[in-house]
Amino acid sequence: MILTGKYAQEASLPLSERAILASSFMTQDDASENAGDNEGSPNSSGGSMKDDWSSGGDAKPFFTPNDFDIYVNKITGETYIFHGPDLPHSVERLEYDPEEYRVNVVTKDGLNLDLGVKIQWLVRPYFSKARQVFIVRTKNGESVDGIEVPMIVKGEEVDN
Repeated sequence: MILTGKYAQEASLPLSERAILASSFMTQDDASENAGDNEGSPNSSGGSMKDDWSSGGDAKPFFTPNDFDIYVNKITGETYIFHGPDLPHSVERLEYDPEEYRVNVVTKDGLNLDLGVKIQWLVRPYFSKARQVFIVRTKNGESVDGIEVPMIVKGEEVDN
């Protein structure tokens, strides 16, 4: 999607306005329209998409799948996690595992929790490039508040 007009200035807006703009692109129609269009995805070879909606291993999930949506602007690289309920813990950082397609949420009180889903194949190339993620709480389709947290990708060297 190429953004023009009022959306072209999205990156210069404050977080609350950017979150509203980004959420305006997220619709149920987009999800259902693309549901069967996953050729080339790991699950198109006979795997079950059900496996993508479970927490990884023994890790307790941070969110349930119905509690949040992930949005990545492939042009600007901005990455959002929109959620409805309050955050269960204060988030210190996110850790993305590109081999398992999972996100580990590291909390400020030392817990390591699975985000709750695998990152879907359509957004993986863009999600894996993000180094900052906006976690935005929404109510009735409007952003209420949000935080920006760092994200590291497992297996990459950290620049000092």
